[in-house]
Amino acid sequence: MNAIVYALPVPGSQGENEAQIIQLPVRTKHGLQQTLPYEWPLTDGANALSYVAPRVAANSPDDFDVQPTPRADLPSARQWSMRLVHAMVEVINGVRPASQLTRWVTPELMNQIHIHMANRKTPRLMVRSINVHETDDGVAEISAVFGTPTRSFALAMRLEGLDGRWKATSLVWGM
Repeated sequence: MNAIVYALPVPGSQGENEAQIIQLPVRTKHGLQQTLPYEWPLTDGANALSYVAPRVAANSPDDFDVQPTPRADLPSARQWSMRLVHAMVEVINGVRPASQLTRWVTPELMNQIHIHMANRKTPRLMVRSINVHETDDGVAEISAVFGTPTRSFALAMRLEGLDGRWKATSLVWGM
């Protein structure tokens, strides 16, 4: 997605200048848009004011797509997966609303979690173990065991580094 801004001279100024085409800044490495300048600097030349364009960044057609993030730019997969698995078990237990997981899972997984919650008839669950295996740069696979004192359940999840954070892209429940 590209945007073009036309900077026109101040109306009523002497010597009507042609409009300048200014490209807006694009997203940074982690998907955040750079800030626009607070004021557009002006230059005074030949008794006429003309606008000076802000720093021009090269536009790329896929800048607003999901950007993969390498392992070096991500937090610890083990710590992050432990928090996410505990949050998912809390959702199953009814202690935490499922909407709190929206930021950390894809929309498809969020739909799967809502469907699973609609069919929920489980007792209070506790996390027993979490194993993390990083298969590729920016990819981690998690297996977790949780359950009651008399029964065990399993969860397998795939995390991918997207837009500067871990995001769950695949989930399989063994319940």
